[in-house]
Amino acid sequence: MRTNRRLGEAGFTLVEMLIAVAISGILVVAIYTAYVVQQKSYVVQEQVAETQENLRAAMFRLLSEIRMAGCDPTQKSGAGILQATRTSFRFTSDLGGAAPNTNEADGIIGAPGTNEDITFGMPATDDADGNGIADGGVVGADWSVPGTLGRNTGGGLQPAAELIDALEFNYILADGTSTIAPGTLNDIRAVQVSLLARGARPDPDGKFFDNATYRTASGAVWTPGDTNGDGVREVRDNFRRRFVIVTIQLRNLGL
Repeated sequence: MRTNRRLGEAGFTLVEMLIAVAISGILVVAIYTAYVVQQKSYVVQEQVAETQENLRAAMFRLLSEIRMAGCDPTQKSGAGILQATRTSFRFTSDLGGAAPNTNEADGIIGAPGTNEDITFGMPATDDADGNGIADGGVVGADWSVPGTLGRNTGGGLQPAAELIDALEFNYILADGTSTIAPGTLNDIRAVQVSLLARGARPDPDGKFFDNATYRTASGAVWTPGDTNGDGVREVRDNFRRRFVIVTIQLRNLGL
């Protein structure tokens, strides 16, 4: 027996196939567009989280160490503040001694590397003109490349936090006033640290521009892209930034 099949009983017409292809194309484009948007959003959020974590780590170190400035349990070491400028803060603390009593103050500020003489600041290789804004070591190139928050215990400034665009120390004095250039170091009672960090990579689609300005604890205004300090943004970039100000009480001073 033979089965006879007639044309037109099954299958799709050309018009139906074209419609199906068009609908499939629209769905593919929609899915791909949603994927791209989600991917860009993920990259942005990842960068923001990394920047915030970088700032958090920097502030934790600053808080935990600066607040111990002037720690002198024996009243013999002479611990205190040695330098206080807009871009650098150096202090000593008597935190330990020689073996076997390494955790007991001994009335002596230890040798370099003992964490009893600490300086925080931005190295000259990152901030050539000393204004606290990273310039890659080139005067007149502010905001060109990020710098580092340096920490020195005797071997030079070593990175304590990276991707730092700007840094400022402001000092609250015993009379309640504040200044970036205290005349008498013994009058300092608290340190206000202003820190601005950027992401490791620019915005993924290049559409974001940082048009914000940031006011420091002293009242100075940081304008990313202002390469010559005239207050005008000469260069706009696609980096996302995070800014923080923290006030650190020097609990061992003024007692």
